[in-house]
Amino acid sequence: LEHLEGVLAGDLPSLMPICPPLSSPSTPPPSFTKSLCRESHWKCLLLSLLMYGCLGAVAWCHVTTVTRLTFSSAYQGNSLMYHDSPCSNGYVYIPLAFLLMLYAVYLVECWHCQARHELQHRVDVSSVRERVGRMQQATPCIWWKAISYHYVRRTRQVTRYRNGDAYTTTQVYHERVNTHVAEAEFDYARCGVRDVSKALVGLEGAPATRLRFTKCFSFASVEAENAYLCQRARFFAENEGLDDYMEAREGMHLKNVDFREFMVAFPDPARPPWYACSSAFWAAALLTLSWPLRVLAEYRTAYAHYHVEKLFGLEGPGSASSAGGGLSPSDELLPPLTHRLPRVNTVDSTELEWHIRSNQQLVPSYSEAVLMDLAGLGARCAGDLQKGTLPPPKGSGPTSCSPEVLTPPFLPHHSHPDVLRCACLCTTSCPSDSPG
Repeated sequence: LEHLEGVLAGDLPSLMPICPPLSSPSTPPPSFTKSLCRESHWKCLLLSLLMYGCLGAVAWCHVTTVTRLTFSSAYQGNSLMYHDSPCSNGYVYIPLAFLLMLYAVYLVECWHCQARHELQHRVDVSSVRERVGRMQQATPCIWWKAISYHYVRRTRQVTRYRNGDAYTTTQVYHERVNTHVAEAEFDYARCGVRDVSKALVGLEGAPATRLRFTKCFSFASVEAENAYLCQRARFFAENEGLDDYMEAREGMHLKNVDFREFMVAFPDPARPPWYACSSAFWAAALLTLSWPLRVLAEYRTAYAHYHVEKLFGLEGPGSASSAGGGLSPSDELLPPLTHRLPRVNTVDSTELEWHIRSNQQLVPSYSEAVLMDLAGLGARCAGDLQKGTLPPPKGSGPTSCSPEVLTPPFLPHHSHPDVLRCACLCTTSCPSDSPG
């Protein structure tokens, strides 16, 4: 079978997915071992083996003979030796009864098996491509639902029987009562959305392809993710505490699309392979050969797992700033993908909060300066001063570094000279009117 290949819709910025990483909708050439590991149909196999065992027991009863020795008064007390079946006394009906019972269970399993239901959703390749196109163009809707409820203690009269006598008793039970239901959707008007699903190709090369569709969403910027988290947290916080308990539900659906998870595609659904016909399926089931037919169908069927992914946040990390009416002059000097993030957008992000708190580019405190590598730090500061990488202070004249500048509460006079020198160089790099 030919491979099913997936092609990305385009280059994207670094994503922050909240769903598992997407896998290509391609599948390797199937093998008999992999088809068994993928779907073993163990219930059908177990029932088939038990029925084959019962048939073997019945056949053994008809084929095998044993020697019997009997004593009868009709022969004047003499013994009589003859050959007979080991199941002649009615034991043959035991495996026959088990065989009929297992056969009935076997037919019920064939009726409810997933393979039979999948044959009812046969479509052609063009229909699959049309459905994939509709899902890619569909508008996503991320919804939340909160149900407030409590339990009420109720009683009811129940009639019971003991020793053939009926008597009435009172039964106490708890019934759930829903008091409030609220629903909301993610408002992504400011961050935008686009489809980044892969292209599904190569369906014509396989005689049958079993498709599984899933949907998920991800974020292209921190602002979009935090907007989602803030709206979600605000919705559940507003509905929390309205009653004793709250049931929270959330999900995503595609508007105006009849989403179907499983589907079997054929190049020509009017003439499917013989092992994919309903008549062949039931003929094999009546002959207790359903399991070999299912294994053959699994071996000859290609598989494709297709993700429908929606990407929120199209403008990168600066989308919120650009949507708010332009950037500040200081932000315009930064690279396009390093615009300053508002603090309100980072306070709820654990990863960004950790990076902010562990930022080593800040001016060290007194305790941090004492614990630093003083010799290496002083040499590095001196090298930066010689290269001119440190900006000169405001005003004219050479920069002076005297211990009087570093009087308490900044640094004590008995500090290490390298610490004084480095601290002085750091103060020369800051404008006189800046705080700190």
